[in-house]
Amino acid sequence: MASGRLLGGCIDVIRHLIGTPYGDVRAFRERHIPGEPILWYLENCELSTVDMRRSLVQMKLAGWFENGSGILFGRSGAHIPREGYTELDLFEEIADEIGVPVVYDIDCGHKPPQLTLVNGAYAEVVIEAGRGTVVQTFKP
Repeated sequence: MASGRLLGGCIDVIRHLIGTPYGDVRAFRERHIPGEPILWYLENCELSTVDMRRSLVQMKLAGWFENGSGILFGRSGAHIPREGYTELDLFEEIADEIGVPVVYDIDCGHKPPQLTLVNGAYAEVVIEAGRGTVVQTFKP
């Protein structure tokens, strides 16, 4: 389904890096993983669905999703619909806008069970019949 170098974390925190020297994803890619796609993983602690949407748009406009291979969203209890706008609406829209596969409700984040994903690891994600596997490989 998707593969690439894992990069991500709690969107509540990393969204504050956008536009700073620490949020220069393009420079990071060129320096550390030239030519390799990024497989993003994002989890949400407290953002509403609308706030998360705004953060993802800002990430997109800052070029964070360039050369991306997919986005994995962790399970969250914070996705409260606003005026009928749900987390599924958000995931569908971002998949269409960025043009990459989106997997949601994965076992990472603030709700158990929690899988540890390692920034910089190479990962392959396979989804079959509503279930998925993530295989992480550590290579230079």
